[in-house]
Amino acid sequence: MAGKPLIIAEKPSAAAAIAQALGGFARREGYMESRDYLLSWAVGHLVELLPPEAYDPRWKRWAMGTLPIMPEAFGLQVLPRTRSQFQTLARLGRQASFLVNACDAGREGELIFRYICEAAGLQKPVQRLWVSALTPAAIRQAFADMKPQAHYDRLYRSARCRAEGDWLVGINATRAFTVKWGELLSAGRVQTPTLAMVVRREREIESFRPEAYWEVTATFRTADGREYAGKWFGPEGDRLTRAELAEAVVLRVRGQTGRVESHEEKPVAERPPQLFDLTSLQREANRRYGLTAAATLKAAQALYEAKRITYPRTDSRYLSRALVPQLPGLVQALSAVPDLAPLAAGADLTRVGCGTRRVVDDAKVTDHHAIIPTTEVPRGLTGAQAKIYDLIARRFLAQFYPDARYLEQEVITCVGDLPDRFRSRGRQVVDPGWRRVEPEPARKRRKESEDGDDETPQLLPPLQANEQVSVRSVESREKATRPPRRYTEATLLSAMEYAGRQITDETLKEAMKGHGLGTPATRAAIIERLKQMGYVVTEKKSLVPTPKGRRLVELAERAGVEVLLSPELTGEWEHRIAGIQAGEYDDARFMQEIRELTARLVERIRAAEGGAAGGEISGSGGSRTAVPLSAPCPRCGGAVTRGSRGWTCAAEGCTLRVPGFLCGKVLDEGVAEALLTRGRTPLITGFTSPRTGRSFSAYLVLKEDGQVGFEFPPSRRRGARGGAARRAQARRKGPAK
Repeated sequence: MAGKPLIIAEKPSAAAAIAQALGGFARREGYMESRDYLLSWAVGHLVELLPPEAYDPRWKRWAMGTLPIMPEAFGLQVLPRTRSQFQTLARLGRQASFLVNACDAGREGELIFRYICEAAGLQKPVQRLWVSALTPAAIRQAFADMKPQAHYDRLYRSARCRAEGDWLVGINATRAFTVKWGELLSAGRVQTPTLAMVVRREREIESFRPEAYWEVTATFRTADGREYAGKWFGPEGDRLTRAELAEAVVLRVRGQTGRVESHEEKPVAERPPQLFDLTSLQREANRRYGLTAAATLKAAQALYEAKRITYPRTDSRYLSRALVPQLPGLVQALSAVPDLAPLAAGADLTRVGCGTRRVVDDAKVTDHHAIIPTTEVPRGLTGAQAKIYDLIARRFLAQFYPDARYLEQEVITCVGDLPDRFRSRGRQVVDPGWRRVEPEPARKRRKESEDGDDETPQLLPPLQANEQVSVRSVESREKATRPPRRYTEATLLSAMEYAGRQITDETLKEAMKGHGLGTPATRAAIIERLKQMGYVVTEKKSLVPTPKGRRLVELAERAGVEVLLSPELTGEWEHRIAGIQAGEYDDARFMQEIRELTARLVERIRAAEGGAAGGEISGSGGSRTAVPLSAPCPRCGGAVTRGSRGWTCAAEGCTLRVPGFLCGKVLDEGVAEALLTRGRTPLITGFTSPRTGRSFSAYLVLKEDGQVGFEFPPSRRRGARGGAARRAQARRKGPAK
């Protein structure tokens, strides 16, 4: 055994793949051995940064006087639960002639290996194994292409800066918020600006005031019986601001004859979407199947470890030139999958080569290329893994198909002498192209404006200019502008990727990579962390901030710690970490900036108005200090305080209760104050019925028994009398649930 190189993989599954690729390994206790190698594994992280009290016993107390906590140099500790495996690696490493770092080929894998070596005192020469797929051929090729560890030193420094920076900001900000305001409030360099985006979107929804408008649509019939629909439009658009204006159009048009004023057709092409990186895969899986980002990553990681796909934690959507000769073999391998066999047979292999820069571009492949299937095709996949594999395989095959081609049509129909004009839009499929491989999801293609108005293209009949048509029917519809949509995991991932910026241009998207919140490998964990901390909850597919999440953001705003709330500023920090890896930014300078940032955060939180008395919490948690409202209980005059589920009266026996969360809406202090002082809130939009899933608007009213009920606005169609009846019915009902 002495003198053999030691290969250290990140997980047992990766070690098993390496053993299969190299062959000749026998199982031992905690490792494997062949004639040429020792092979062992970590179990993810075996080593972590020391906790504060390991540097100074005073730092065990959660007290404002001990902040900021800034060790001069960071130390490491072995995790107790995996100490035996660490000891195996340390023992084997001391006996080995040199080490092979076979941990996952990325920033986190580099950190895991280096931490193990540092904690174990291993100073042997190291070769880096860099693989993008765990197939035997890919592993053997990676062994032939190994590089000295020094080649990856910048990657390690960037990983260590991220870990130490997050430790400094997270521990100090969390303790400062918790001690200052008397409740456990976890804060972090990336999670808090992500939470701020969700909270601010909720505020936009709450402050939104719907505006009514009217649209007029007509159905036209040609002389030979063909029909098509059109929407009225004028110089200022297709929305009318008053019902009487819309009704006047209806009266002018009904029963009349019109003519086709213009008929335009324009060919359009839709290129295949780019290959997946992890974030785009998570977005698509959430949109199509409702899978969380964490569930998608888990499924993709399992497929990778089973050798079915390439490395999933990538931020590139391109392939390298070196992969091009292998692509025909990958397409051929997919012929063994029944659902994909006809699609693989129809693939045009000449469409993807070294000249197709939309797919192949070495300059846009960093640590890893885009996610693609391997030649190891699966059988019998179920659940999330089946869905994720199908997405990846179809997206890969789509690159070998032509553009989808459509004929977009626009018809303007005039009616009357005024005249009233109606616009009809149509779309005709000329060649489905890549859409044969990746059909549109079950939801219909639609054009959605910012306020959610829908307009689905129709299939228009052949029409000629000046052709006479009759108005078969016409109607006016009342609509209302809609608030911004809540974030789903798909849209939040996009917002994180581009640091809250709304970007649609593909070139600009590529330029913004590295400026976002977190990385493809960490974004799912950040969203899960927000859920675990009770800052957001999932309602259907939407992410809704809880009272606790809103409170953290409000307190950060009160303290003026903008850097903890700004996606753009935090994205710049992320860009500097990437710059360390690229050799374009100094890691010592970065850590000094993080220390200065941490000191400013603590000082501003310390100086903020309000907070809990005492300024100290023993241990690692802390009891919550109740937050009283300025308005007393209207039933008994007692103090009203906020608990984990809302506001209640402190007086014994009083039944006052204002929920903090109701029908998908977070009820903040302003809502509670309105109920206590006026007994009624302004109209609140965006409630969601738990029975039907439909959105509705309502007033909240404080009932005589101290509970909260709904009061609905009068219907325009039924008039005030019907509204009064519903209000009376609402008061007779029990408390809002």
